[in-house]
Amino acid sequence: MMASVLVSRVMGLVREQVLAGYFGTTSDMNAYVASFLIPELLNHLLAGGFLSITFIPIFQKYLVSGEREKSWRVFSNLLTIGTAVLGVLILASVVFTDRIVGLLGHGAPAGLTIRLTRIIMPAQLLFYWGAFLMAVQYANNRFFLPALLPLCYNLGIIAVGMFCHRFFGLGVEGFAWGVLIGAFVGNVLVQLPGAFAVGMRFRPALDWKDPDLKRYVLLTLPLILGLGMTFSNELFFRYFGSFLQKGALASINYSLRTMMIFVGVFGQAAGVASYPFLSRLAAEKRYGEMNSLLNGITRRIAVFLIPCVGVLIPLSSQIIAVLYQHGRFDAASTAATAPVLAIYLMGAFPFAASTIVMRSFYAEQKMVFPMVTSTCVALGSIPCYLLLSRLLGAMGIALASSAAMTVQFFILYWTWENRHSFRADFGATLLLFGKAAIVAAAGAAVSLGIKLLLAPRVGDRSFLQHLCIAVGAGIPSFAATAGALHLAKVIDARKLAIKLLRRV
Repeated sequence: MMASVLVSRVMGLVREQVLAGYFGTTSDMNAYVASFLIPELLNHLLAGGFLSITFIPIFQKYLVSGEREKSWRVFSNLLTIGTAVLGVLILASVVFTDRIVGLLGHGAPAGLTIRLTRIIMPAQLLFYWGAFLMAVQYANNRFFLPALLPLCYNLGIIAVGMFCHRFFGLGVEGFAWGVLIGAFVGNVLVQLPGAFAVGMRFRPALDWKDPDLKRYVLLTLPLILGLGMTFSNELFFRYFGSFLQKGALASINYSLRTMMIFVGVFGQAAGVASYPFLSRLAAEKRYGEMNSLLNGITRRIAVFLIPCVGVLIPLSSQIIAVLYQHGRFDAASTAATAPVLAIYLMGAFPFAASTIVMRSFYAEQKMVFPMVTSTCVALGSIPCYLLLSRLLGAMGIALASSAAMTVQFFILYWTWENRHSFRADFGATLLLFGKAAIVAAAGAAVSLGIKLLLAPRVGDRSFLQHLCIAVGAGIPSFAATAGALHLAKVIDARKLAIKLLRRV
């Protein structure tokens, strides 16, 4: 899963690079970013992002008991009813798009944002279907085809967008059509064979009295009513960013997508792959093993991600320049985007680790507490977004987002450990976090020092110059952090190097 998520994140990065080359940090790019606001709301209302979490325990219960026919009846009923509800919501959203977009600031041109939104909207139905098709594969421990979804989705956006731009002159609208076509390919065409391979049987049904429908709604409702930090982050940065100066919303988007590469590889992959096992352990009430799995994953993420981020923060300008500075994304765009990335990187670990902790609660079907917590944190962060966006602009939005996610992670993690009387494990994990943070600070100092030495000699205007500084400062700094972690007895660098060499 980590390898496949890495590939999909790389393709997501390529997508952003293509968009940066065509549109840079222009108002057209602002409109493209803002056009996902209503689709994100629709996806949240149908719990598309949480569907596998709420549906898998219901579906898996019948698989474990051998009632496969019953499992597919539940699947068919939920898929049919959800499709009908989502279809009505999409139609209503298309009708009222102009009024909703009118609530945004002037950073995104309203007319273009409305057109793009209406093109992208139907993709949410495809994502809903895909979520069910992937959930039945996850429940049967099949991960390969679901892992291809982001890859196909991003390829669709890139290929269709470039084709429409070249042959039809559609500009950013071509990439909106790419979203729709990529969603169809990744969620339907690719996932159907995998769902059939695990025995999928679909019969349209509208059984509103099905007790499993009621159970599904009760499990899902807290997630819909709650403001999860991932959802609120997407919502808040688009809304508050639309009131900032031209190009700020695009800069936030590029920075966030770059940071999410680390979150996807370290957090999303581990969360998706571990959830069926956490769910099974919870059903068997083997909480000690659940906690061992949770802590093991969280500590590994911390050991690798926190020091990595420390090295990369001083090199944020080089990272942005190497990744995006071409076409209409110029040096001024790099200068505006790099500080935003540096702040988002500070929140990379809590973003990644929160996905694991949240799933531990979900595996127990304890949906209310994590969503109440995340909702309170999200609502509490609104004044921070307002104040910091006014004081610091795009950097303020990144700071508010990173701070809110950090608060959420520690509240949930402490509560989980306290509920099951694993306080000693919590203390040991905090100590490891502290060691990783100290090593990260040292790595940042080394990285910054080498960068300051290299910059006057190499220069920092061309792609090659930025790349030389990034590599010249990054490699020694990563080596230094690995050595420091080894000396602090956090990792055994020698054994790790031997394992890597064997795999190579």
